[in-house]
Amino acid sequence: MTIYWAPMLHAYQPPYQDVGVLRKINKECYKPLFSMLEEHENIKISLNINSNLIEMFHEFDLEDTLELLKNLVSDDKIEILGTAKFHPILPLIPEKEAQNQIRLNEEINRLEFQKWERKGFFPPEMSINSKVAKFIRQLGYKWVIMSGIACPIKWPYDFIYSSPNGLQLFFRDDILSNKISFNNINAKEFVKDLYEIFKDKKGTKDKDKYIITAMDSETFGHHIKKYERTFLSKVFELINSQKEIKIVFISDLDRYFPIHKEKIVPRDSSWSTTHEDIKAHIPFPLWDHPDNSIHKLYWKIMRSLNNIMTLLENLDLTQDWEVENYYNTARWFYDKGICSDSTWWANPIRGAWSPNLIYKGIEFLMRSALNAQLALVHANQSDLGEGYFDSISFYHNLLLMEIYSITKKKIKESIRLKSKDLS
Repeated sequence: MTIYWAPMLHAYQPPYQDVGVLRKINKECYKPLFSMLEEHENIKISLNINSNLIEMFHEFDLEDTLELLKNLVSDDKIEILGTAKFHPILPLIPEKEAQNQIRLNEEINRLEFQKWERKGFFPPEMSINSKVAKFIRQLGYKWVIMSGIACPIKWPYDFIYSSPNGLQLFFRDDILSNKISFNNINAKEFVKDLYEIFKDKKGTKDKDKYIITAMDSETFGHHIKKYERTFLSKVFELINSQKEIKIVFISDLDRYFPIHKEKIVPRDSSWSTTHEDIKAHIPFPLWDHPDNSIHKLYWKIMRSLNNIMTLLENLDLTQDWEVENYYNTARWFYDKGICSDSTWWANPIRGAWSPNLIYKGIEFLMRSALNAQLALVHANQSDLGEGYFDSISFYHNLLLMEIYSITKKKIKESIRLKSKDLS
């Protein structure tokens, strides 16, 4: 029996990340992680790195880190996955915008990694639904990676599921991945678990099996200091002495395992979705929760902004330089502003709350809205967008008030709890 381990890492920073924070993360994580990977010969890692981060390496003079990555790709130690450039939640945005984000990412992948081709796809936050799975395949991708919770039937460990249109469906082992992410397992325990996890599979003693782990790259060195050495490097060393464990790219798993004849559709979900969320029909809770007032206001703004952008795209933008210029400015802010971060940081109940990080993304969207409406003004079509622009302004003000109100409640609750502890 051979156990095939296919590790996946995800590297991303928001487009408005503070340069000091980026440099800190690069020093603690990206550079030492890639340097460590160069030292090992027995590795294969499927890496999602949003092209937005690649551009930031260039912009902030971090090309030495990018060169390390390119060397790893050239040495066939890393395969680069497809994704959406600025990390939006694909099931929650219009399909044309989702596909635009994917194409933007592909342009940079082809520029930086000359032999890059469409194989695997990482939907940001592993957020998936049937619509996204369908157009990923139509765009030419071979497979998609999702959270284990997206698997609706029997768990695949010696075969591969596919969707009705032939997209290979891979699911990460959420339990084992989270053990690594939260430093709840050491290298020896992990290698032992690779054997133990299949012990209760009756009648499959001699069958080859596979397992996929996936987590943020920033886990190694930034979230957990020196973790690329204390865990990941040690795992590679231990596996190097094992005969029954083989490290492979996710893209190569279909060389060793058959495609199951049953076609399935993955559950609407993300890698932050719980079983309780699934039962409550809330597949993307950290970005679109029905009880989250900021989420509701955010998506009201987005719907109106999408409508203005659509109005502009139905015009001939080449007839007037001012119209085209304002549209391009609106598009620049829009593409960056739809990243997942604003709504992710608006989750006070689940422990993610930062008024300024919420507003960084909102500010991009407001600047997009302003420039889009100015484009309509210069095209003598301002009346078409005024209703949408007024709606955006209205909900923007309500959103600011809501951020302020929730912050006050959190502070009052914190004071109450401290007083209770002291008494």
